[in-house]
Amino acid sequence: MTRDGRPTTLSLMSLYGWTLLPLLLLHLWFFRRSKALFRFQLLLDVILVVVVGPALFVGGDLNPVKTLEGSPPFRHTEWSPATTFQPTQGDLVYQFHPWWEETGRQLRRGEFPRIQPGVGGGLPLVANGQTGVWAPVMVPVWLHGSERGTTIMACWKLELAGLGAFLVFFRVMRLRWAAAAAGGVAWAGTPYLVAWLLVPLAWATAALPWAWWAVWWAGRRRTGIRGVVIVGLGFGWLMGSGLHPETSAIVCGSALLAALCLHPSRWFRLTALAGAAGVVALLLSWATVGYIASSSRAALGAHGEANREGLTWAVQYDLGRQIAVPAVMGHPGRGDWRPEYPHAPGAAGIGGAMLALLASGRLRRRHRRAAAAAGASALLGLVLLLRIPPLDALLVRIPPLDQMTVPRFGVLIPWGLIVLGVLAFDGALRGHPRPIAVRLVPAILIAFVAVLAAPWSLGAIDVALVVLSLAAAVVVGVQYRRLVPLLVGVELALLAVGVNPVASASDRLPRPPLLERLIELEAKSPCRITGIDGSLMPNIASRYGLRDLRASDPLRPAPFVRLMGVFGEPPTILGGPLRRAPAGLCGAWGVGLAVTPPGRKLPDWNKEYSDRDGTIWSNPLLLPEVRVVGRVHQEPEDPLTLLEVVEVMDFANTALVGGGAADVDASVVGIEVWKRTPTLVEASVECDGPCLVVLAQPWAPGWRATVDREDVPLVRTNIAGLGSVVPAGRHSVEFSYRPWSWRSGVP
Repeated sequence: MTRDGRPTTLSLMSLYGWTLLPLLLLHLWFFRRSKALFRFQLLLDVILVVVVGPALFVGGDLNPVKTLEGSPPFRHTEWSPATTFQPTQGDLVYQFHPWWEETGRQLRRGEFPRIQPGVGGGLPLVANGQTGVWAPVMVPVWLHGSERGTTIMACWKLELAGLGAFLVFFRVMRLRWAAAAAGGVAWAGTPYLVAWLLVPLAWATAALPWAWWAVWWAGRRRTGIRGVVIVGLGFGWLMGSGLHPETSAIVCGSALLAALCLHPSRWFRLTALAGAAGVVALLLSWATVGYIASSSRAALGAHGEANREGLTWAVQYDLGRQIAVPAVMGHPGRGDWRPEYPHAPGAAGIGGAMLALLASGRLRRRHRRAAAAAGASALLGLVLLLRIPPLDALLVRIPPLDQMTVPRFGVLIPWGLIVLGVLAFDGALRGHPRPIAVRLVPAILIAFVAVLAAPWSLGAIDVALVVLSLAAAVVVGVQYRRLVPLLVGVELALLAVGVNPVASASDRLPRPPLLERLIELEAKSPCRITGIDGSLMPNIASRYGLRDLRASDPLRPAPFVRLMGVFGEPPTILGGPLRRAPAGLCGAWGVGLAVTPPGRKLPDWNKEYSDRDGTIWSNPLLLPEVRVVGRVHQEPEDPLTLLEVVEVMDFANTALVGGGAADVDASVVGIEVWKRTPTLVEASVECDGPCLVVLAQPWAPGWRATVDREDVPLVRTNIAGLGSVVPAGRHSVEFSYRPWSWRSGVP
């Protein structure tokens, strides 16, 4: 990047070398091998140009960095006029980019990414489930950084989705080209995929048609058991590779459901396929399995707080309207988008043209089983997305199906409807159209939904998109068959305009003066940092080389969540802003610097710097992250009592212990740390009685402790940390993180 913010020639060559050049070669190959594929690729280019083209044309990136706008310390950051705003994809900046950057940093050093030292005081990275550690498709991020890599991956997610759907319809189901092309471009441009395009679950969404193709191939008589096992291994890799395991499991489950409908007599093959997939997924995600079982999210699901609440009629009605006419809910790329997370982006709309295809013709006999599979998938997605009783009441009692997971089943709705639509359209193309009165029913439904949505309350662009969907449905109903693929592509392309924001090459993460000063202070005296009242959102600090005690993550150990509760965090799955910063407890966790909004005071902290964006405080009670104490205090169960104890406790000489009393009584203690890495601590301890080694590292399954190379029980210290009791005398102590040898239960 040049000084004036323009991308350099090398940067542009890197971007185009990963996108435009391979696409050009793909066009040439299709042109030589298959005119049908080439014509479809030209149609798919419409979606690519609209969604990814704006970034490629200016050398920028698909990057919602402007979601930081207005939050401290980025309150007064100036952005390039070319940088657009996307209100529903802030989690890409707050969560995924920090995870991916840390994963790439460790891989480039030749290390396997196990711990993220900059997030949550050192929470597990390999157990995260959305870092793509085992996925080669994440290579662009690891090589080119999160912003540029996200743009490159977005291009290939769309290509993978569209090409896979077209091949399933054209080669597997043997549909006419127009029907297969309409389905392929519809799947690539569906609002669900486009709205979630920048996060890992889009890879799993794009893989859905390929999964259907794989199970169809595995179910053929000519396919041997070796082929079935290979497909199972692929399914297992998809579920365990770190590309959003929930969506990946939904995709694989949908494919198995389709195979059961297509080949019910070959259930034994499906059993072997599912078994192979389960073994591989379990091996790859073994660290995640133990992590989930001990997380606060699992506890919420087990007790019902996370998955028992149904949706109100108003929310169900809104979600239903999105399926029929996405534009009636506003636009995901602007601030007028109405639904709340996690139903925010896209829901399950397929556009008016594709909706009209559902009534275009009669199904052929050979396609009835495929239609049954598509209908079952769409119905399951509809039941769980809209929380339709009574089946919903049974399904949501499964702990993994919590409020973060259930909406992911929405991916099955557009896929099922698209399959049904192209099958009906193929029937019409083969001489079995339905009467025009039936074909116009979808257009009437769209008009009815549009009127109920009070179009006069929508913006001009939203009204135009609603009219577009209605017009497309009418055109399809009147039977302009040759225009259907192009009509589907154009409608969905227009719905996708502006959904994913483009940031200029100069707009990476900003560095306001307050943040620059924080980096300088941390460099002089290395320590962890934290933010109070929403200052410097969790995870973001790791992008600047800082180590934050907080974490925004759907999977966090239950003891860590209890620790955050002492700091005043609200009880949510992802985590929220901290309201308190007890100097003693912060010091015990190695937190030496804190950022607050302007005017906010921290008792017992020293002010270091202040400007209009916030204030930096230093902690006079900062302690080493590895130390030894000779006294312990039992951690109270009551949160209010615990808070009172924390306020007056001397953490320099005493540690809180939970999960049972620790026999500790020493007056002379000493420790010499030999080695300290995020995954390993080696030290020599000497004390005149039983003492406790305290490690300010969040407990997670996979951590173990040894004294003189003998395994010893872990002791939970200072609410969420690690510790081990050491007998009198001089001993060597080791803490190590081995995620593939986790032990269940919280110490």
